[in-house]
Amino acid sequence: MKGHARQLMAAQVATASPDTTLAEAAQELASIMISGLPVVDASGQVVGIITESDVLNALLQSASAETPVRTIMTRSVITVDEFASADSVIRLLRLNQLHHLPVTRQGSVVGLITPQDVVRYFVTHELPSPPDVA
Repeated sequence: MKGHARQLMAAQVATASPDTTLAEAAQELASIMISGLPVVDASGQVVGIITESDVLNALLQSASAETPVRTIMTRSVITVDEFASADSVIRLLRLNQLHHLPVTRQGSVVGLITPQDVVRYFVTHELPSPPDVA
């Protein structure tokens, strides 16, 4: 597929800090209807990701609403540079079974790619336009 990560990504990405509480992260996830927030340090570097699954696991373990996300986030996060090819993005998503792929520029988060973003780009940019019906 043609394109780069920067064309596939949602550019308005919400992030959390390691000190963001479980309650704050859950509110952010619910209010903007996304399923994952990259967790970034003070310099904007990705240090984790907090997903709906992480929140559900925390709730099952009766975590406090004030629990900082650093204690429940997924720490091993795969990221991709904004100029990575669309094919390499798709491979990363599939081979690693990822649902959230933070996009970085010089190490700082500038976007987020989900499988839905790739499908949306494919339909919009790769498929032929439907015929006009009179």
